Amino acid sequence: MKYILMVWCFLFSSLVYAEKHILIFVSFSMPKASLIRWSKDAKIIGAPVILRGLVNNSFKDTTHAIYAVVKETGSGFQIDPLLFSQFDIQKVPAVVITTCDDLKSCHEDFKVFYGDIPLEYTLHQISQEENAYSSIAENALMRLKEASHE
Repeated sequence: MKYILMVWCFLFSSLVYAEKHILIFVSFSMPKASLIRWSKDAKIIGAPVILRGLVNNSFKDTTHAIYAVVKETGSGFQIDPLLFSQFDIQKVPAVVITTCDDLKSCHEDFKVFYGDIPLEYTLHQISQEENAYSSIAENALMRLKEASHE
């Protein structure tokens, strides 16, 4: 029971993020190593890691799955099927980058990138474009690079 409470603390503590313009969508159907990599990178840039729903529609199964990642990363998850719908996420992993300050009203000003490739590569590609998303990606990319040198 003790670790279940710890997992829920990590889950809910992750609801305030430094980076509100980048969202990372994942699933426990992904390989554990990928989940850990995405979770670690998200923690570095301060972005939320979002799940669609519960594992096997079970809080117990979800708690066990979250704990398996949290104990290695110290980073939580957000369960939010509405964000999956809002950004029309069809597969995972997916990275959403947006210029919206209020995600609830964000329906057009965003781009979705799919693929289990390093977040650093995705952010680098976005930062090379000349649009509103490039500076957001560049700032997050700098945080990732700084963390890799520590």
